[in-house]
Amino acid sequence: MRPLIFTAGSLISALGFVADARISDPALFQGALTLGGGYIICGLVSRIPDWKWHGIITAGVLSLLAAARCAPALLELPNKTNAAPYQALAFLITSIVLIAVIRTLKAERARRQMEEFEKMDS
Repeated sequence: MRPLIFTAGSLISALGFVADARISDPALFQGALTLGGGYIICGLVSRIPDWKWHGIITAGVLSLLAAARCAPALLELPNKTNAAPYQALAFLITSIVLIAVIRTLKAERARRQMEEFEKMDS
């Protein structure tokens, strides 16, 4: 899960630099760096053994907020606004991270339940 979080952070940050070079939108640049930096911080926090799940869950919450923020850009794609393609790409990246976090959390819950059932049987 950590490599995905770090990759998403790097991609979103790079997307911000590309968007800034092409369309010079400071708000888009700031948002991309904030989101990318947030993912990188979540990845770093998840490397701490006792805080592993805190970093992963925070990345999921960050993904949910970012996907909700970028979703309206999908409606702007046919209008060919400058920022819409970059926000749509950010929506895609954040959606992938969100789905991966949800799947990881469900798998961890199932693992913990199986562990609890095994303790009850013995």
